[in-house]
Amino acid sequence: MNKKTSNIVLIISAIIPFGLQFSGLESELGNGSVIYSIMWAIVNYLFMMTAVDFISKYKGILKLEDLNIRKKTYNLNIFVYIGFLIFVNIYFFQQMYVRDNKVINFLANPLFLIGLFLLFIYNLQNGKFPNREDKDTIIYNIPSKSSFRDGKDRLGTVVGSYGKGLVIGNHHFPYEDMKSISKSKNNEIVIKGKEGSKNYIVNIGSLNSANQAIIEINKALNEGKIDENKINLKKIKNF
Repeated sequence: MNKKTSNIVLIISAIIPFGLQFSGLESELGNGSVIYSIMWAIVNYLFMMTAVDFISKYKGILKLEDLNIRKKTYNLNIFVYIGFLIFVNIYFFQQMYVRDNKVINFLANPLFLIGLFLLFIYNLQNGKFPNREDKDTIIYNIPSKSSFRDGKDRLGTVVGSYGKGLVIGNHHFPYEDMKSISKSKNNEIVIKGKEGSKNYIVNIGSLNSANQAIIEINKALNEGKIDENKINLKKIKNF
């Protein structure tokens, strides 16, 4: 995300908490309201940055022609991010300014937060998003074992395709830019190619994601979208 966008998000994050702080509205917290306003702005910023970054990348994916992905996982991610953001603002507003309003009190109920968290946990099982490392060669990893935050692919994957390439998470890889597709000694699908002025490597070690990648690659091969010489077919089919 560029600096201009980050600054805009920072300003928007602070508008509600500090707008209320300097509006003359009496706070229930007295002198402690400034600290709470700062915390409120920070939480807003963190959630908004995450949501804006994810949505902007997802919008780029949605523009691809003949897109074939599980949109539900992406859409639920966005719903959870926005849901958390709305809840946080209602909660801080209720704690600082309005404690005797039945509607606000109902919406600030922690049960809503628990519900969002459970939905978040469920959605994490629907696909592993790749980690990206920017080095001399860009490396994308979907390891067999990863942190809780990166998700799991027990119920689905974020590996798909579009008319001219593969989609992996919020990244897309044109077939024509791929140099080779093979299987490593560690039983990972390895895709090597060129992205702009840099080379890239995609390592897919998680079983369900790797199997979905194989399906998409074989489909592209059968449709003549990818050069057979780039693929070690024997290893791919015996994954």
